[in-house]
Amino acid sequence: MRKKAQSATEYLMTYGWAILAIAVVGGLLYSQVFSAKKCAEGATGFAISGTISPDGNEYSIDTTGQLQILLKNMVGKDVTITSVDCPTGNVDIGDIPIPDSSSAITTVASCTTGGTPATCYSTPVVFHYETSTSIDVKSAGILNGKY
Repeated sequence: MRKKAQSATEYLMTYGWAILAIAVVGGLLYSQVFSAKKCAEGATGFAISGTISPDGNEYSIDTTGQLQILLKNMVGKDVTITSVDCPTGNVDIGDIPIPDSSSAITTVASCTTGGTPATCYSTPVVFHYETSTSIDVKSAGILNGKY
């Protein structure tokens, strides 16, 4: 009788460890521990209305650090983009007019130091613009994506 009990206990322990191992591996796969890191993509921190912001998250930063972005004017009057604060410093981009409720493509030649292809970036930017009253107004946010 004792041999049968020991045999049954060993049988249950073997299958118990196997089921535990399968559960741990399944849990890791479910929580995506083994998957590649995904980059957060999109513009965050920009005001929704009453300012300028990326139009439909249409922007890109290439590996040389050049930022190209489509900015939408939601101020309610014509504005002129004067400069951009980037991680590399304040970049004067000349005067780029954007009429009310319109969009314009803005290119900033050296907004970041760049990176290697397929790596993630998170770049804070501040767009300086003026209205007809010549008051310097700022629109700030963070651009997230992949080079």
